[in-house]
Amino acid sequence: MTPPRHPEDIVDFSGPEGESLFWEVKAWLISGHETDLQKSLDATWAHYKLIKDERLLALVAALCVEGAVDALLVGVGSGFGSCLEDTDFKFSVKLKILRALRLLPSRIVTSCDLIRQIRNEFAHGLDRRRFCDLDEKLRNKLLPHVRLFNSKNRDPMDYDTQFRDLASFIIAALWVYTQQASQLRSWVESQAGREAF
Repeated sequence: MTPPRHPEDIVDFSGPEGESLFWEVKAWLISGHETDLQKSLDATWAHYKLIKDERLLALVAALCVEGAVDALLVGVGSGFGSCLEDTDFKFSVKLKILRALRLLPSRIVTSCDLIRQIRNEFAHGLDRRRFCDLDEKLRNKLLPHVRLFNSKNRDPMDYDTQFRDLASFIIAALWVYTQQASQLRSWVESQAGREAF
């Protein structure tokens, strides 16, 4: 018997039904991929898990989130792969495309954008070394975004942990939706999909 899950243990990647093509995790679509998911997430999280410097954490974790966005875009359409090397195909542009495609709940894309904004604050301001140096409005968005994914109580002043948690939740959500979008694309491109259409 599986022990009951408590609300603070659950990570929610869903959104309002009909807001996006995928608004919830379809367990049957990712069934059998759990080991791949865990390996992929562990490999990604390893890039920033042990980083102590907050500026470096923001830069590296944002790169990991952007990499997960790239994977989702390529999962939807392999043609996006050729765009990734283009220096004009910036993180902000990728997020606009992702939002326009309406593949996954908009709150996940909005959280990606918060990670991007925080990264930019560190990347373009030498005086910003720690999360507490960020603009208060930006810094105070972290905890509400984290709570959209998970209701566990967190120290409202521990911005480092909030940022790490948010980046980790986003990366996991993007991986799951990438699997779903990739499987949909594979079906659409298959003989059965073409005939059904």
